[in-house]
Amino acid sequence: MPTVREVLNRLRWAGGSPEEVVLEIRVRRGGAERIEEVDFAAVAEILPRGVTVAEGMFLPYHRFVAVRRGEEVLWPGGR
Repeated sequence: MPTVREVLNRLRWAGGSPEEVVLEIRVRRGGAERIEEVDFAAVAEILPRGVTVAEGMFLPYHRFVAVRRGEEVLWPGGR
């Protein structure tokens, strides 16, 4: 199985429609954990330990739950 970084790099360099791709990220706020979605188009950099999004926020790979294009799951993570 490819790593989430490999999947993201393929999406970045293969072309296609990045606006259709969504990253599902595990977020903890106020003591509660939930899943939030981040548009792949907002990813500014794909780095060895995570990604940086347009707002300058760093998202480490261990927080990734899934990468989806519509209903198609491109990278399955453990929930």
